[in-house]
Amino acid sequence: MSTIDTIRPYCPSIGVGDKNHKTPSTILGVINWMRLALAKRRSRIDLSELTEDQLRDIGITKAEAHQEASRSFWD
Repeated sequence: MSTIDTIRPYCPSIGVGDKNHKTPSTILGVINWMRLALAKRRSRIDLSELTEDQLRDIGITKAEAHQEASRSFWD
């Protein structure tokens, strides 16, 4: 063990301090965020494809649907 290893703090949530430490929670967090972002994107695409009658049934206007569909996937 070198001096740097003993001084460097270890943070298990991000794997700092141990280069052999895998961070499955961080990796899973990124994967879950990506899945959520893609689900939002698909939902917004579906919303943009609804007809006026379908939009009226759910209580929103075409302009509101367009505004929501235009949002970035990370919103």
